[in-house]
Amino acid sequence: MGGWQVVVADGHAVLPEGMTHLPDEAFFDRTSLVSVAFPRSLTFIGNRAFYNCSSLISIDLPASLASIGEGAFCGCSALSSVTLPVGLTSIGTRAFEYCSSLVYIDLPPALTSIGSRAFAGCSSLAAINLPAGLTSIGSRAFSSCSALSSVTFPATLVSVGNSAFEGCSSLVSIDLPASLTSIGHRAFECCCTLANVALPAGLVSIRSYAFHCCSSLSSVTFPAGLTSIGIGAFWGCSSLGFVTLPASLTSIGSGAFDRCSALSRVTFPAGLTSIGMNAFAGCPSLTRVTVPDTATISTAFPPATTVLRLPPKRMRDLQRWYEAVDGALAYKRCRPLLYGWLERAQTGLGSYGPDGAARQRDLEEFEGDFGLLVE
Repeated sequence: MGGWQVVVADGHAVLPEGMTHLPDEAFFDRTSLVSVAFPRSLTFIGNRAFYNCSSLISIDLPASLASIGEGAFCGCSALSSVTLPVGLTSIGTRAFEYCSSLVYIDLPPALTSIGSRAFAGCSSLAAINLPAGLTSIGSRAFSSCSALSSVTFPATLVSVGNSAFEGCSSLVSIDLPASLTSIGHRAFECCCTLANVALPAGLVSIRSYAFHCCSSLSSVTFPAGLTSIGIGAFWGCSSLGFVTLPASLTSIGSGAFDRCSALSRVTFPAGLTSIGMNAFAGCPSLTRVTVPDTATISTAFPPATTVLRLPPKRMRDLQRWYEAVDGALAYKRCRPLLYGWLERAQTGLGSYGPDGAARQRDLEEFEGDFGLLVE
């Protein structure tokens, strides 16, 4: 094997010390392979080196390993445990794809990138803790990881690739870091238990179908600098009840909020210039909207929706008025609680005044404990 003598007996392989590179397809489709002993000298595992080794149960990779090639462990369906070395910097495309028994993997701190489809179809993978130095997640990296319920994103992350978490049907919540500037097409498509999303401040656009068919999504917080929402971005988010769009937004793509059956209120910005075809079709609860008369809206809304067109300046004036009314109503609701708190605070503080009951009680206790010593 690449000029090296490799011993394989009863499904157990021993790679010789001194080997630095394991060749491409070294154990390709060796379905009887159960375990591998790696040398401490190994730095690279070639493409498809253990492809479809369906009996391989666990691997303990050496500390010297720096890179794992494309499809290296793809289809190792019995693989349940992987120990990755701390110095590993990259995981190649499809490296652990369809490792359907893999429950958990500890990603090393030196890792900076995860290749496309690296863990796609790992249907038993329940949690993933992405390391602090990671900057990018490749397309479909964790797609169809149907048991994945928890993902910890690092503060260094800049981009999430196309369909990166598509079909992660157990993912309930995501905390996206402020560093994130790009979310790919269909990135969280069909994450049907995802309940709320707060999009990071650096995000300027939401790509097409990014949250398509996230049927449990009930709350979305949009960043102040967002300028565009792509085609079908929130299509089929049937639990989404209201949307407040930021002042920076200029365009909403076709079908962006189509089939959002619970959507009853949308606040549009005065600077909006276009709303695509059927953007809000299939939103029967949306009975009335106010849209700037400078925006092109085509057939964006259901026929039953009343669409009020106003000049941008008028919309801004109305928005300021609504904010003032909301503030007044909030004060009115909170005033009894505030007064009650102040009254209790005053009573409590008053009891520690010169003639207060609490002060008198403490003085009596002090005199009882230390009066004899003072005399």
